[in-house]
Amino acid sequence: MNKLAKLRENAKWSMVSLAVIAILFFLWWLLTSGTGLIKPLYFPSPESVWSTVQLMNKGIWDHSVATLIRVLASWLLGSVIGIIVGLVMVRSKFINYALFPIIEGLRPIPPVALIPLVLVWFGIGDSGKIFLSALACFMVMVVNTIVSAGNVAPVYLQAAKTLGAKQTQIYRTIVLPAIVPELISGFRIGIALAFGITVAAEFMGAQYGIGYLIMQASRTLNTEVVIIGTIIIGIQAFVLERALHYVSLKVTRWTEKIE
Repeated sequence: MNKLAKLRENAKWSMVSLAVIAILFFLWWLLTSGTGLIKPLYFPSPESVWSTVQLMNKGIWDHSVATLIRVLASWLLGSVIGIIVGLVMVRSKFINYALFPIIEGLRPIPPVALIPLVLVWFGIGDSGKIFLSALACFMVMVVNTIVSAGNVAPVYLQAAKTLGAKQTQIYRTIVLPAIVPELISGFRIGIALAFGITVAAEFMGAQYGIGYLIMQASRTLNTEVVIIGTIIIGIQAFVLERALHYVSLKVTRWTEKIE
């Protein structure tokens, strides 16, 4: 498929996505403002949501930026540490057997279950929320790294050893490039987790952020603000995921892809 044809194909499917969004927006308007089948208390109309956005003005963006910064910090921190620990565990049997029981014991525990402890340890500041989200991303990436490194074809490793490559060279030139596509998948899962855990932590203890905004609005049955917060989280997550997808296309150009 040539470049022009590929662009046309992508444009066609992008139009399908936009059409679905337009249909959903129309149904939203139809069921609220158009027919009144859904009461404003249960689900506000598009007009009332937009009016609330205008009234909140700059405040809502301050909350959005606060949540986004926490998500990015925890996602990057947890992912990087997870990859490093995973590679070290693959390389060293001693470290693998030492850390494996701890990681497998903690991995099934939902990070949100630790929120009460984290509030005691860190208070309601940013550090506790970043710690919880980073922990979730760490668990995803450490397991993802171990599994990805284990799936590298042994023939490549044996060929490198035969040619006299040292262990460090093998990891740098063979293992790391080979696991990049699978690590990208882990990054994408980590983004969703970081948003979920960060917002949940903001529910429990925060003075600003989208989670805090939604929690305060829910206490006063302000469903417009709840919808606004939910939409903002969705937009931020979508933009980050698309950015990561774009980066992944650049760094994995050497891989085979289905047209």
